Amino acid sequence: MSVGTLVTSRSYLSKQLTGIHKALTEKSTQLSTGKVSTTYGGVGDNRLLDLQLTQKIGQIDSYQETITRANLHLKTLNLTLERLEGLRLDAKSAYDANDFELEADGQTQTQSTAELLLYETANLLNTEVAGYYLFGGTDTTNNPVAEVDAIMNGAGGLDGFRTVSDEYVQANLGVNNNGRLDISALTTNYVGLIPTDSTFTIAEDGAHDFGFDISSVTSGLSNTNIIGPGGGDPDSFDVTLTGQPTQGETISIEFTLPPDHTDTYTLELTAADGQAGENEFLIGADLEETAQNLRDAISSALQEEAQTNLKAIANQWAADEFFDTYAGGVTMRIDGPPYDTATGLVDGSATTVAWYTGENSATTDPREDKRAVIDTNLTLNYGARANEQGIADLMKSLATFVAADFSGGTTADEQYYNTLAQNMRTVVSPDADSQSGISNISTDIAIAYRTLEMTEARHTQMRSSFLTTVGEIEGVDNDTLAMEILQLQTNLETSYRASSIVFQLSLVNYI
Repeated sequence: MSVGTLVTSRSYLSKQLTGIHKALTEKSTQLSTGKVSTTYGGVGDNRLLDLQLTQKIGQIDSYQETITRANLHLKTLNLTLERLEGLRLDAKSAYDANDFELEADGQTQTQSTAELLLYETANLLNTEVAGYYLFGGTDTTNNPVAEVDAIMNGAGGLDGFRTVSDEYVQANLGVNNNGRLDISALTTNYVGLIPTDSTFTIAEDGAHDFGFDISSVTSGLSNTNIIGPGGGDPDSFDVTLTGQPTQGETISIEFTLPPDHTDTYTLELTAADGQAGENEFLIGADLEETAQNLRDAISSALQEEAQTNLKAIANQWAADEFFDTYAGGVTMRIDGPPYDTATGLVDGSATTVAWYTGENSATTDPREDKRAVIDTNLTLNYGARANEQGIADLMKSLATFVAADFSGGTTADEQYYNTLAQNMRTVVSPDADSQSGISNISTDIAIAYRTLEMTEARHTQMRSSFLTTVGEIEGVDNDTLAMEILQLQTNLETSYRASSIVFQLSLVNYI
């Protein structure tokens, strides 16, 4: 063997040993990592697909983090709304028009129950999950609802609901406590000592929406002339008796009711002889006495209606103005003092406690206040505001009933209680063909939650599929790899032995 051949053999064996060692190291790394390569370049022609699938898995992991947070929010929202709906039903049951019984503190049992429900409702509306207030819209870092004491009694120099409600009562009952009406004294003409005619006038006290609004008068009384009403504002009518009516004849006066004057109250009185009962007026000794009895009966009936039904309407009107602030609405206060002669409303934002302080911008969909991107081109909306109609109705009905004063215990107080209980029961009762406002919100949240569940399941399935494909691209067959390593180890040992023989050769062996 020539020297050149010997040198070439040594060089070849060195390269062979290095190559086998490098291959063994690579296979050993594959065995320990379970991957064919530590770089995308080492996976061959599938490296682009591998990269794309890996990115998709990363996106899914990011979506899953968002889904985990949204899942917690939605579960809590569902539970809270379920309880709010339960409170609505409890309130509806508590508004029992036949349960007028005063307790030692001057409240009825129903009011005490309503107060407990009010505190729980406000507390639920301030539910917070890991720093996120569920019913504050986009304002998720502060309590969206004020404390009940501040709502009812005011705080920080601002008036609460009790004050606002009292002002509305004054404005609707008026100076005479009869629904803002003026009833004149009799004007009687005589021939000698005998009255020939006697007149009194009933007139609205001004142009405004408060109290009773005269609509029409229908008289079936003999010897009686009615002039008016003329349909103006303020309106009035005159009642003139020129003789005596006959027993059993009636007069009917229709009034419209605030605030929009679409509902009506009809006062009907019947002429009675001998003794006047309910909804009757006594035929007197002469037409003047009869006219006075009719005037007094109308005045008494209006005062009773004002102190009961109209007062309850005023309470509800105040509650609507105080609590219906959704989408930028503001509390409108009576433009006073004085309040019993007021003729309009004024913006009360600067003088009144805001019961709801969360996001209140104008919107057609409060669900959009909270968004969670849970997939490509899929955004989940599940915002909620405490002053949405269904929730606000629950708050207003409870607060209205708690603020009412029945402590006198009179027959008028009981009638006022009965009317207010019926009205508040109507506030929290949906129409016959619809569900409650709270249930409507719950439905939206339930749909969002179902979408979340389905998306999460799809992500889990897709992630598993992607991981399987990535594993097939990047992974190795451990059995095959072990055999290859074993073969390499054998080749390496053989090469080492051959190399050791070659490397020990010298020119002495050939001389």
